[in-house]
Amino acid sequence: MSSYTVRDWVTIGLFGALWGAVEMTLGSYLHVIFPPQANTFLTGVVMGGIGVAVALTGRHFVPNRGSVFFIGVVTALVKLLSPGGARLGPFVAILVESALMEAILWLARAPRRWAFVVGGALAVGWNLPHKFVMMRVLYGGDVVQVYTKMLQEGSRMLGLDPSAALLILAVLLTIRLAVGGVAGWGAWGLGGAVARRLGRREPAPGEVVR
Repeated sequence: MSSYTVRDWVTIGLFGALWGAVEMTLGSYLHVIFPPQANTFLTGVVMGGIGVAVALTGRHFVPNRGSVFFIGVVTALVKLLSPGGARLGPFVAILVESALMEAILWLARAPRRWAFVVGGALAVGWNLPHKFVMMRVLYGGDVVQVYTKMLQEGSRMLGLDPSAALLILAVLLTIRLAVGGVAGWGAWGLGGAVARRLGRREPAPGEVVR
């Protein structure tokens, strides 16, 4: 914590506020624009990918351990101010997503493209099990109902028979992992380039500077 400067905290606040603002605006519009069967899947994937891109881009500007998680904390707090009211589900989801990204970055110990890709993939991928965890642990709901609803929605969107349950879940998870990975890749490339131009980050070992 002592390695953080005032400028670092301000930067963390800015990226957290940006992610939070997107959650409050675009997230709300997506729930209104798209039909119920696409809400659970499409909105979570889109918002997760954007969140990953914002948080990991912020890591370039504050390359300290814990910075991505703190960006997530700011975002989660901003999300509580959403016009739709304070909801525990999105709050927990954002914290877990940022914690997963931070954990992978911690394991990498130095800026690495693979860490951004894997961290982003896990963060967006969490959107799938999150629904079961929240329903069971926090609300004491029936996990089977969540499972059934997810299969029905997935069956309609993918055009697959509901009996192909494992295939449907595998496809839904793969799409989430792919979107998160692409978002992490983009944050590494674009965010890194901008940060270097502004003198906020040195090229990582083996990184090609253009």
